[in-house]
Amino acid sequence: MALATPILMSHPQFQTSFFTKSNNQVTPSPVSILIRNRIQMVVPQSQRYIITVKAMAGGGLYSAQQFELTPQNVDTVLDDVRPYLIADGGNVDVVSVEDGIVSLKLQGACGSCPSSTTTMKMGIERVLKEKFGDAVKDIVQVFDEQAAATSVEAVNGHLEILRPAIANFGGSVEVVSVSVEDGECVVKYTGPDSIGSGVKAAIKEKFPDIQNVFFT
Repeated sequence: MALATPILMSHPQFQTSFFTKSNNQVTPSPVSILIRNRIQMVVPQSQRYIITVKAMAGGGLYSAQQFELTPQNVDTVLDDVRPYLIADGGNVDVVSVEDGIVSLKLQGACGSCPSSTTTMKMGIERVLKEKFGDAVKDIVQVFDEQAAATSVEAVNGHLEILRPAIANFGGSVEVVSVSVEDGECVVKYTGPDSIGSGVKAAIKEKFPDIQNVFFT
């Protein structure tokens, strides 16, 4: 078993991408399933992580490989930066992709904070230009026309951007009450503390009337 690692890592299949382009979409490569199965059958669990990283190094979203500029591919590539945005109480939505112009809307705290321009320039634009090259002519940020009134319904609707991430961790979030007079919002929340901090930030950034968010 000591020789299992170099033998597998030198196999030609480990130079094959874990992602392929089929009908202009970024999809998992069938060979990735074969590779994972062989790793599980032959290699001790303590060595699998290293070999998997080596296998992915040949291509995919983390390689120099570029993809066709489509809304679905842009959305897939942005999954690389979404965990960082969600941790700060935000997210990013693909509004449109037309004639090389990618229109994005930063949601939650990311859309209203003073550093949103830096977020676009240093993070999102970098990864999009890396993966789509000269096909990207410009990346523009789209803003909401008007702020929503502070209410239970409005806050609940705003939290839709975080619900998928919370659900992935087996959690949930629901606004119980909002008091504009007291500047307080009570939320029933279960899930990771890091995303919980993002929930509080998203509410306070979007609704300036709310200064304190309490979890039950």
